[in-house]
Amino acid sequence: MLAIDRQRIILDRLLAESSVRVVDLAKTIGVAGETIRRDLDQLEQQGLLRRVHGGAVSIWQEDKERQFKEREGLRIPEKRAIGVRAAELVENGDTIIVDVGTTALLFCEALLGKQNLTVITPSFKAALLAQQACSARVIVTGGELQHEEPYLWGYLAEATLRQFHVHRAFLSAGGLTLDTGITDYNDREVHMRKVMAECASQVIVMADSSKMGVRAFSVVGSLSIMDMLVTDQGLHPVMREKLEELGIEVILANTQDVD
Repeated sequence: MLAIDRQRIILDRLLAESSVRVVDLAKTIGVAGETIRRDLDQLEQQGLLRRVHGGAVSIWQEDKERQFKEREGLRIPEKRAIGVRAAELVENGDTIIVDVGTTALLFCEALLGKQNLTVITPSFKAALLAQQACSARVIVTGGELQHEEPYLWGYLAEATLRQFHVHRAFLSAGGLTLDTGITDYNDREVHMRKVMAECASQVIVMADSSKMGVRAFSVVGSLSIMDMLVTDQGLHPVMREKLEELGIEVILANTQDVD
């Protein structure tokens, strides 16, 4: 079994149980304890868990509400500019899917003045903001409640999304590299983003420049699933050139253009 497959099993176990033991993992996966310890060390270096004596604990279970509020406060000017610029791509009468995340919320606020939109989202906050901004018709997916943002996830959310085909999907990302593609740290969100991309004629990724060159653990898909990237002025010119060579339209949002 490859290391990435073992590590995915470890993270899945952490999501379900909040903690894991080296002895149990070694028995379940069928490898030596030293192999599991190396996997845990690598995952800790990526910030995906915290090592403790005899195993590891999930960082996702440690004060999730605080983590989300801290993330909300990072690079807000850039994220707001990205949200505003992405909202300009929405045409009256569009059907759109909106992802979860801080940038997605700022995007929904920027839909002010749009008419006859249908917005599909797993995020309660995004749903409310979209309706308040432009009186959009809003469809919230079913699914299991994730408390930190909050949003809905799981097979019910994915089944809801698969019932529709929309003009545009506006996705978030934890990282973006030329070789691996679009990635994120939260496996739950990754599965939903894959479905969102499949349900849209056009896939637009909203990600600030700090995400460029970052490779998170779970892969959403190759860069080929993305039609357009909306990011900020910090994008390296070489990265922009490579993306455009792949046929991806790159839009740079300027914080100075946003009040």
